[in-house]
Amino acid sequence: MISVVDFVRFSLGFIRLGTFMAVVPLFNMRNVPMIVKLGFAAICSLVAMPPLETSWNIELWGVLALLAIHEVVIGLVLALVVVLVFSIVNFAGHYVDTPIGFGMASVFDPAIGGQIPVFSQFYYIMAVLIFLGVDAHLWLIQAVQYSFEVIPFGGLIQLEPAFWLVMDLVKQIFIIGMQIALPITATILLTDIGLGIVIRAVPQINVFVLGFPIKILVGLIVVYFGLPTFVYIAGQLFAVDGLLFRYVQGMLALGG
Repeated sequence: MISVVDFVRFSLGFIRLGTFMAVVPLFNMRNVPMIVKLGFAAICSLVAMPPLETSWNIELWGVLALLAIHEVVIGLVLALVVVLVFSIVNFAGHYVDTPIGFGMASVFDPAIGGQIPVFSQFYYIMAVLIFLGVDAHLWLIQAVQYSFEVIPFGGLIQLEPAFWLVMDLVKQIFIIGMQIALPITATILLTDIGLGIVIRAVPQINVFVLGFPIKILVGLIVVYFGLPTFVYIAGQLFAVDGLLFRYVQGMLALGG
């Protein structure tokens, strides 16, 4: 027979896992049925069944509400780290689209229900495939389940170190995103310089008619030959000892 304490333990664990899966990329896709997300979160909660300290008086609604809000916050904080890491490839895609000429073009992504630039979508799909290929989703779920040990129900995260950890991750978005996008943007810059020289020598040429197709062709060629580099960088992001799990472990280390 299920006791009230067991039900509360399951419910609080379900809130943390459900909040996490509702926010992180791949799990938050709109084309994934809600019943699948809730069922998966429920199964993980049953497996984890984290303990609840006896000092919490669960007979009071105020205590239960406080614990539920705490689990929502913890789930959002852990999900924020994953979202920021995936933002690296989105930032690179945005930075590539503009010089090539796709800055004003976008495609509708039914998974998120909005318009996103072409190369952001391309890099995001590549990143998701690599994320699944290196079993990062399994390690990530294990890390969230481990969070119940280091950040128990009602446990706190050190705010100031957590803030600086997030700020350092935001810095990595620009650094690694530029590493992905810089070869393309540099090549397009050289192409613009070459087109400028040609237009200067032959003023009769229409730069708008000639320039856009050339820049698109050159950009696609550079993106194609740069795919091995992107795969390597994305692998470093999602590997077991990669950037994602270093920051997730760093955030968990701040619990107590």
